[in-house]
Amino acid sequence: MDLVILPFQDWKKNEREGFRERDSHLIQHFERDERVRKILVLDRPISLPEMVWKRRGWRIRKGEIVKRGCFCWLTRVSEKIFVLDIFSGDIFRPVMMRRDWWDFIFKHHRVIQKIKEAMNFLGMEKVVFFCCTPLSTGPVERLEKALFVFDANDNWLQHPSIQDRRGFIAQGYRFVKEKADLIFTNSKGLEEFFSDARAPVVKWIPMGVDPERFSEIPPEEIPADIKRISHPIVGYNGRFARRVNRELFTFLLSSMPKVSFVFIGQFLDRSWARPLFRYPNFYYLGHKHYSVYPAYLAAFDLCIIPHYVSPQSQASQLVEADLVASDSKGTVTQYQDPIKLYEYLAAGKPVVTTPIAGVERFKEYITIAHSKEEFAQGILYWLKMVKEEPEALRAKLRQAITQEHRWSTKARKMVDLMVERLKEKGVFLGR
Repeated sequence: MDLVILPFQDWKKNEREGFRERDSHLIQHFERDERVRKILVLDRPISLPEMVWKRRGWRIRKGEIVKRGCFCWLTRVSEKIFVLDIFSGDIFRPVMMRRDWWDFIFKHHRVIQKIKEAMNFLGMEKVVFFCCTPLSTGPVERLEKALFVFDANDNWLQHPSIQDRRGFIAQGYRFVKEKADLIFTNSKGLEEFFSDARAPVVKWIPMGVDPERFSEIPPEEIPADIKRISHPIVGYNGRFARRVNRELFTFLLSSMPKVSFVFIGQFLDRSWARPLFRYPNFYYLGHKHYSVYPAYLAAFDLCIIPHYVSPQSQASQLVEADLVASDSKGTVTQYQDPIKLYEYLAAGKPVVTTPIAGVERFKEYITIAHSKEEFAQGILYWLKMVKEEPEALRAKLRQAITQEHRWSTKARKMVDLMVERLKEKGVFLGR
């Protein structure tokens, strides 16, 4: 079969930041499956205002250009993977519609035609549309396909970083529930969200990790900016958005002045995070490419996930009030399954986390704190363990990541289910 993938993080961003998101990992492992013939990745078309505002090009930079049109390039980036980039001359509508423009442009007749031409050029058949966002479903009903698959990661209707209108997002989810042949979710919460879908199969496929990426890092490969920071180092990697419990973070900074708290990632709301910079033991090292992230993780003594707990979750009944988000904070922790937890454990790092969704299955290996004091106590406990028996501790924590947690296992399970659905629809998959 051939896959046409509408990703969450397009290839241009993967070039800049590394293949760190769920869809990026899956694409890489789909390519290794002998049942997948070709993969066409549809980058979100980019407009002139976005190019100017974000200072970015409209197409990817690496790979072999196999088809070139008027502001439309098809690039081969590996043996099986091709990327389609399209430039839109739309100026005013992207500014007015903001994120909703994503939905609009994927339904535009010119974009649909370019996608169709790319599919024909590649000789794609038995096509599976694999869609990763509710705002990119436009091409699905406008182009011929054998199967429509949706992979849900977080609930965009409640995501704290989405502050604008959500009408097109709701519309996209309704379309998925009505039209999808198969739905994958990253969490049990999302599996319940899609429980009323028409799709005969709604399957929970948790996050994963490539453990070999987080094997031992030689001391000489530890980056200079983190080498200068004194130990012990408690680290956090990810987007610093309103799902992070700022009050918990400030409590830890103030109550543990001899511990260095290091944050790497993107600030989605810098003004909201500004109070943290008042503390001398808070270090922000910026956003790091995924290729060097393991070296930073290797320098951490301990890792934390200080996220708010959603008021709708069962866990919220068991934790102190200041760890539970108010509705106004709009957290989505009941829909989470943090990739960072798998990566922390693959690196053999102790973890202290709030009781968000997805962490309970690793409770034998981590500390799940239900109050600020428990969180601080968990940090002190693990720092003591790191000091006393570092090698044995690393080995034990790495045992938490088994074959079932590998991205290769997740991707193969997804392809198994896609093949099963295609056969049920009478699609012959012989060579």
